[in-house]
Amino acid sequence: MSDDPTSADGVGTGQPGTAGQPETAGAAVTAGPAATAERGQEPGPRRRRSWKRRAVRIGLAAGVALFVLVAGVAVSGYALVSHLADNIHRIPSADAALDAADQPVMPAATRHSMTILLTGSQKTPAQIGGHGVLGSSTAPQEMSGLIALVHINAGGHAGAIVHIPPDALVHVPGHGITQLWNALPLGGPSLLIRTVEKLTNVRIDHYTVVDFDGLASALSSLGGVNVLLPETTSSNGVVFHKGLNHLNGVTALDYVRQVSLTQDGRVLRQSAFLRAILVKLDRLHLLTNPTGDFSILNAFTKALSVDSNFTNAGLVSLATSLRLLGSHAGSFVSAPVQRRFRFRGQSAETLNHRITRQLWQAIRHDAVAAFARRYPFTVTPIAPH
Repeated sequence: MSDDPTSADGVGTGQPGTAGQPETAGAAVTAGPAATAERGQEPGPRRRRSWKRRAVRIGLAAGVALFVLVAGVAVSGYALVSHLADNIHRIPSADAALDAADQPVMPAATRHSMTILLTGSQKTPAQIGGHGVLGSSTAPQEMSGLIALVHINAGGHAGAIVHIPPDALVHVPGHGITQLWNALPLGGPSLLIRTVEKLTNVRIDHYTVVDFDGLASALSSLGGVNVLLPETTSSNGVVFHKGLNHLNGVTALDYVRQVSLTQDGRVLRQSAFLRAILVKLDRLHLLTNPTGDFSILNAFTKALSVDSNFTNAGLVSLATSLRLLGSHAGSFVSAPVQRRFRFRGQSAETLNHRITRQLWQAIRHDAVAAFARRYPFTVTPIAPH
């Protein structure tokens, strides 16, 4: 008998296969040893089944390896994200107002929207609650020159930052008519939250404090940001030219705190600065991929404080939503004022209630972009004075 398997079963020689077995055109390629052919069995299907089993084993092994790799990346990514979230200081004293039963009820269509009360401070807010108004901390609270509502629409496709003049005259619960920024020293975050809710009829879901000194320090890791100015000006000896200006950690503070500006002017500068940071973070995809450059976000998260109701998962979700504010889907507006004057020795403004009532309704109905188109003079300029 020949050792050639192709001659054993006649395949390749023009002869039919073994009696009782079908003729197989591919047997010359898949035939097994001669002894297998002598037993009258077709070796091709066995070899194919063997290869299939081997392929399945290889596939399973590859799948397990891939799962382990993905799991490892996910765990390391989760650890990094958790570390970033843990950087952010928590403010328990804000929770009393955020958990109150009498908070405004949002319309059914926008019940899943999110509104965050944003303030600025040069000090880290008190870490513990106390016996102040509405359970707020009794530690001293400085007035905030930045008071804004950060609103993310229910559908998650658009957002807005609405600035409220901090020296606007409003009704502060338990203290009568006074400037809005007085709510913090009078009763801490809880009183400010309640005051803004009474003013706007918008439910405040979270409370955030940004430290502009910390933001400025973090700019070096980001490589600075660019802002526009309509004319040449100077602040603290630093000259800012008409047109594009690059801000670093030092010049950023001079930009947002120019003494010669009005309070409204400084608020507009702060808004432009925050927008520039959001735009760059979005351009670098760091808001959708927090582990993309750990050092940058590590620096920026240290400049933030949030209420202790904000979970790490909630902060990650917020980070991805903030990309909206760095894109064309973000709207930046300021509540319009009617007149400015002195009140009890401080600057004060009265709101244009006819228009601001429409603005508060626009927030409640996820329609800030439409409001901005109707009242373009309320849009926060990209290049403020």
